[in-house]
Amino acid sequence: MKHSIQTLCLIALAFLYTSCSDDDPQPPNSQPTIEVSDDIAGMTGENQIIQIVAVDPDGDALDYSWNIIESPSGSGAELTNTNDLNATFNTATAGLYKVEITVDDARGGIASGIVTLYIGGVLPTSISENTVHPNLFDDPIYPDYFALQDIQVTAGVTFDSGVVVESAGDVRLWFNGNSSYLKAEGTSSKHIIFRGIDKVKGGWRGISIASNNVNNKFDYVDILHTGSSNFSSQKTAVHLQSNVAAKLSIKNTSISQSAGYAIYIDGNSGVISSFENNNFNNNDKAPMRIGAENLYVLDKNSVFTNNAIQAIEVSSGTNARFDNAGTIPALSIPYHFYSSAEIRATVTFEAGVTCLFDAGKRLWVPSDGAIIANGTASNKIKFSGLTAAAGAWFGFEIASPSVQNLINYAEVSFGGSSGGRGANIYMFGDGAGSKLTITNSTISNSETYGIRAASGVATLTQSANTFSSNGSDDIRQD
Repeated sequence: MKHSIQTLCLIALAFLYTSCSDDDPQPPNSQPTIEVSDDIAGMTGENQIIQIVAVDPDGDALDYSWNIIESPSGSGAELTNTNDLNATFNTATAGLYKVEITVDDARGGIASGIVTLYIGGVLPTSISENTVHPNLFDDPIYPDYFALQDIQVTAGVTFDSGVVVESAGDVRLWFNGNSSYLKAEGTSSKHIIFRGIDKVKGGWRGISIASNNVNNKFDYVDILHTGSSNFSSQKTAVHLQSNVAAKLSIKNTSISQSAGYAIYIDGNSGVISSFENNNFNNNDKAPMRIGAENLYVLDKNSVFTNNAIQAIEVSSGTNARFDNAGTIPALSIPYHFYSSAEIRATVTFEAGVTCLFDAGKRLWVPSDGAIIANGTASNKIKFSGLTAAAGAWFGFEIASPSVQNLINYAEVSFGGSSGGRGANIYMFGDGAGSKLTITNSTISNSETYGIRAASGVATLTQSANTFSSNGSDDIRQD
């Protein structure tokens, strides 16, 4: 009887234990976590490695799934070498892509992440058909297109507003022939940007235009990191080829961080057809080195700051010829003449203009020209040398009989080089002769005479002028 009772107790205890075990809940399944790589900026034809980190807190094995969930139509993008932690992405089609990675612990735990890829297109090395390049990405941090080698363009290329083009080291964008053009017209909210892959001064060469096509236009454009090597002996962001009378309209455009000039025209015939509201700053040379009549289009709303040379340089193969009438505006910076100015039309200098001339250069007014330099008492016009030394430049040489020739409220100084005509202002007397009215002006620091009127028909009318520190007489009438 005693053994029976013991047996019954053991059975009861076993039943109780089994009942309690069946009622115990299973521990909850913890969700896996996933961390994906940052968004990727790349280019077509280039492998992009996507990496992830996935963790299951319970130590469960995870299954991985990689899928392209967004892509341009017909892109043919591929994911290869997929494994637990990374995959290789490649495509021949530029655009925005999204890759989703999902992990599953087979117990109902799922986590996913999305990597966005901004894949820019690689521009061809030769463009011979008119082409429009659309904006691919809203954020300008992501390049839409890459120039990896020099590009020669013999047709029209249009970049839509918002486009960003990044260029590799020493790459040149060359628009060659009058059928070619570069049309880059952005908006105030969507600039077109040309910059270097290496975002430093001299990161790429720049843009060269050998085309007089009227469609060469910059509007709301930013150009950065140029000047890796020369165009026609000079480093510059934008080069206009004078021997084909290259033409460019430039408005609302910023050019900065050039290892040379912002704009360089290699002669007198390249044409800036319009120039408005531009900003050239932080360049290693002057903001511009251009031909004579391009001065007429410069505007006072444009800004030139923090350039190594704070001046507009005027230069050409020979003389800087003004063959058409116009007005030279007073800017916030002076004009530096590295070629002699040859005035063959009526040229007006605004009050406040400063013109500084290199050694051996002159301001020549031949018989078919006229000069009007009409300053004010508070805003004088200045003509001087690049160095403040007597004889630093030749000075004025006037062979024009025009009654329009006028210098009023001006300063003429540091000319009269003995290697020239021998005066700050020299007036020819032969042929039709010359005429000049000069008033309220200062003529000083000539190496030779202040004013010299040659024998013959040289008609000088002068009053209320100040002469000082001239090497010879203030006025000589031969």
